[in-house]
Amino acid sequence: MTLPNRWASQFAWLAIWVIAALSLGAWFGGMGWWLAGALALYLARLLRRVYLLDRVLEGATRVPLFEMQGLWPEMFARVEKIRAKARSRKKKYHKLLREVRESTGALSDAGIILNAENEIVWFNAAATRLLGLNPATDVGNRLDNLVRHPDFIAYLARPTPEPVTVPSPSDESGALMAQIVPYGKEQRLVIIRDITREIKLERMRRDFVANASHELRSPLTVIGGYLDALAEDEAMPPTWRGPIGEMQRQAERMTRILRDLIELSRLESSDRTDSDEVVDVARMLELIVGEFESHGGEHAAVSLALDSDVSLLGNESELHSIFYNLVNNAVRFTPPTGTVKVEWRADEDGAVFEVTDTGIGIPEEQIPRITERFYRVDPGRSRAVGGTGLGLAIVKHALQRHDGTLQIRSRESHGSTFTCRFPSQRVVSRTAVAEAV
Repeated sequence: MTLPNRWASQFAWLAIWVIAALSLGAWFGGMGWWLAGALALYLARLLRRVYLLDRVLEGATRVPLFEMQGLWPEMFARVEKIRAKARSRKKKYHKLLREVRESTGALSDAGIILNAENEIVWFNAAATRLLGLNPATDVGNRLDNLVRHPDFIAYLARPTPEPVTVPSPSDESGALMAQIVPYGKEQRLVIIRDITREIKLERMRRDFVANASHELRSPLTVIGGYLDALAEDEAMPPTWRGPIGEMQRQAERMTRILRDLIELSRLESSDRTDSDEVVDVARMLELIVGEFESHGGEHAAVSLALDSDVSLLGNESELHSIFYNLVNNAVRFTPPTGTVKVEWRADEDGAVFEVTDTGIGIPEEQIPRITERFYRVDPGRSRAVGGTGLGLAIVKHALQRHDGTLQIRSRESHGSTFTCRFPSQRVVSRTAVAEAV
C-alpha cells in the first residue's frame, strides 16, 4: 500500500533522525545514548505539535506555529477548514433558530416544548399571553405544576389523538384547546389555541336554532290545522285535493325537522345526561324491532340478537332515540329484499349495540361527515325516504352524553355497520338490578 506524501515525509524525517544519531554514535561512541537522545528530541517535537493541535481543537484562534513541512501543516489546514465549516453551520443554525423564534412568536397559538419529564424547554410569546407563563422563572418547571386543570393534567399524562378543552386561566369566560404532538427523542410540542370566539359563536348559533325552531312550531301547527280542515272538507273541488295533500306532507316534514332541531339543541346544551335511571335495553330493543316487524314485507327484514341482558344507566328517552334512529336509518336505506340485524352484547370493556344492514352503503370519504346536521350521502334518496338529515347528529350527541362512542364501517353498495360502545361504568347487570330492588 502506497503511503500519502505527507506521511512519507514524516517517516523520512524520523529516518533522518535515527541515521544521524547512529552516525554520531559510531563516530563519538555511546551509540545507544545518541539514539535515545535523538528519539527524545523527536518525541518532544511531536508532543509540541500535538499540543498545538489540541489548542486549535479547543478553539484557539492564534497559535505560534513554526515553519513546518510534511504532515503537520496539512493537518492544521484541514482542522481549520473543518472549524470554518462548523462556524458557517453555526451561523446558519443561529439564523434559522432566530427566524423560527420570530415566526413562532408571531403566532396566535401557544407553542411549548417539553422534555420527557414534562419540563418546559421553551415557549413562545403566545404561551405567556394565554397561560401566563414567565420566561424568566418557568423554563425548567413541569407544565402540569403550572396548569393545574384536572382534564389537562390527565391529557398530559396520557395524550390522545383528540385534543382537550380546558378553561382559560386568564379569562373566566374563555376556553383553550390543547393538543400534544410528539417529536424528536422523547420531546413533545404542546399547541394551545384560544377557542373562546368559536365557542361563543357556536353557542349563539345553537341558541338561534333553538329559538327559531320554537317560534316556527306554533305557526306551523296553525297551518297544519287549517290544511287538515281543508282536507276533510267534502265540498273541496277534486282538483285541490292533490295540492292540499302535498302541503300536508310538507308541513308534517317541517314539523319533524323542527322537532329534531329542538331535540338536538337540548342534547347540545350539556355534555352529560341529567338522569341515570336503569334502562332495560333488551326490552326496549324488542319493542323497537317489533314495531318494524309489524309492517310486514314493506321493508327489509329486521332481526334481533340479544347476547346479553345487561341494562344501562342513563336517560331512557335519549337511549331510545339512539337505538330507534340507527335501526330506522338502516331500514330506510336497505331495499325490501335486504336484511337488518340488530345486536346487543356485553364485553370486558362495557356494552355494545350494533346495527348491520345490507343497504346502499356509504362512500368511505363521506363517513367522517355523516354525523353532521343535515349532511346527506344521497340528498335525492334521503328526501324520497323521508329523512330529516338530523338523526345521526342526534345519535352522536346523545351517545356523548352517555360517555359512548360511535364507530361506522361501510362499503358502497355492500351495506353498513353502526356500532355504539358504552363504558363499563354505564353497564348494570340484571343481578345488580334485582339486588337493588
